[in-house]
Amino acid sequence: MAKQDNSRQQLPLYISSPQSCDYLADKQSQNIFIAPDIPVTPDLYGHLLGIGFRRSGKHAYRPHCPACRACIPCRVDSTQFKPSRSQKRVLAKNNDLSFNAIRNDFSEQHFHLYQRYQAGKHPGGTMEHFNADEYQSFLCQSFGNSLVYETRLNDQLLAVSVTDVFSNALSAVYTYFDPAYASRSLGTYSVLKQIELAMNAGQQFVYLGYYIQASNKMAYKANFRPLQLLINGDWCSFNKGEELPMQNSCLDVPLSF
Repeated sequence: MAKQDNSRQQLPLYISSPQSCDYLADKQSQNIFIAPDIPVTPDLYGHLLGIGFRRSGKHAYRPHCPACRACIPCRVDSTQFKPSRSQKRVLAKNNDLSFNAIRNDFSEQHFHLYQRYQAGKHPGGTMEHFNADEYQSFLCQSFGNSLVYETRLNDQLLAVSVTDVFSNALSAVYTYFDPAYASRSLGTYSVLKQIELAMNAGQQFVYLGYYIQASNKMAYKANFRPLQLLINGDWCSFNKGEELPMQNSCLDVPLSF
């Protein structure tokens, strides 16, 4: 693919082979990604987030599916966000929990929780049977600005949130939790706590990955309003009650670095 320029830096882009989509059963997916031998710094990745990229381990990618535009990058402006009544209830229900940051190092306890989460929440998914090395590549490797937030009930680990930290933003990379405590809405709780952290630290945005309206795994992000979506290359804000788009043409917008 064509090389783009940012401050005289050339970034070669590659495209993956088509494969079954993890989110839409009847679709094939493809990604463009930054060449793995290119050193991606936190500052560069912060810029890439702003134009719709995400990461898996140390691989920065963006969906580039010829027949589908359902993946829409989304983020929350922490300065504008107000929790809904149901979200306030989630926070109140979990006021006995701690939410603390630690280094993003491999932990057997984290890995075993991840395995229980995948088996309970996403059976049959491509990540259900990750071994320890695959898990580390996916969640323990980063561009050098990653933390883990542990959610605990006293000493019991209930959830893990892998989060990238930037000067003006947080990026929620991946959260998993103990399925036995699903009634606590720990996924929602983790997002709310990250928004709270960003607000208190003066970081404007919390990136939540891709909103996919037709995917139960990804549509929950619509609950965090106002939600900003990257549409036609511009970030657009959608308030509570406003209909969100199903398709996103920003993937057709030329990349600029």
